[in-house]
Amino acid sequence: MTKKQNTIGVIGLGNFGLLLSAILSKTHKVKVYNYSKDLKIKSKAARIGVELVNWPEIHNCDVVVVSTPISVVRPIIKRVAPGLKKGALLLDVCSVKEYPCRWLKKYAPRNIEIMGTHPMFGPTTTKFNPDKEYWEIEGKQIVLCPLRINKERKKRIEKFLKDLGLEVIITTPQDHDKQNAQTLSFVHFLGRSLGETGIGEQKIYTPGYSDVLKILPHTNRDNWQLFYDMHNFNPYARQIRRKFVRACLKTEKRIIRSDSSGGMDFYRRMIGELDEFIFALLEKRMKYAEKIGKIKKEGGFQIVDEKREKKLISQAIKKRTKKLSPDFVKNFYKLLFKESYKKQK
Repeated sequence: MTKKQNTIGVIGLGNFGLLLSAILSKTHKVKVYNYSKDLKIKSKAARIGVELVNWPEIHNCDVVVVSTPISVVRPIIKRVAPGLKKGALLLDVCSVKEYPCRWLKKYAPRNIEIMGTHPMFGPTTTKFNPDKEYWEIEGKQIVLCPLRINKERKKRIEKFLKDLGLEVIITTPQDHDKQNAQTLSFVHFLGRSLGETGIGEQKIYTPGYSDVLKILPHTNRDNWQLFYDMHNFNPYARQIRRKFVRACLKTEKRIIRSDSSGGMDFYRRMIGELDEFIFALLEKRMKYAEKIGKIKKEGGFQIVDEKREKKLISQAIKKRTKKLSPDFVKNFYKLLFKESYKKQK
């Protein structure tokens, strides 16, 4: 493929958009639209040899790639899709696929081809250096979710990507998100959590500890918005996080059991451990309740919301009656509300 064959439009010149544009500019004519066109953005475009254009020029491209945070992908697809020329290909590169693919199907006219993609790499993992025009993508994966695309064009794209040294994986948006809830969302959750503990290099360490540290550069250098997006827009991520937290508690339980003198001692220690969690969570809950109180006062809302109170109690009883009595659930919530209202006054 040569630069004469296709003009590729890239929307968004963030960290990944910069890497993507640099790679594509080696074989194609690349036009980039970015909301901001300040000196910093102009300098970035010049460094990698791509043309910074206004919005209307994007519509004339043969292929358009939306490379922005997923929080703004929907309005961008809605805006760009109707104006693309017949036969153009519209792609996204989001780290989740169900939502973007749904938007592509909804807003792209039938005469526009569409496909979801997710390059399983970024500026950090490729050691991207725009000044030296250097990156390492050999052996990295890229996921394709074909939605509406000509077979021949799909084959050409696959060949182009494989020629770059990438491993091409074809799958559905659902399968991608289910797997990525573990391979991406959870890994970043783990890395961010480890970062919060203050874990880092030290004089005494084991090979295992050294391996754990390797996760930090891949997960702590991206911006927080990307982290939030890969969790909030992946319908399977929350389930994996909860499973992990339960697994941590289960492991802690095994440690306590191993150090207990008997059944009574073990159960009492477990109750004590759980009480610590419960009261720590209650303290956090009251802090949030206090903040809600400030919002209520500023907005002129009543402190006591009986309608919401009844709704929450009813929902809790339905969820918990298999293990807890309705009276206990109701009385517990009543106490919570009473204390919360005190904090809000």
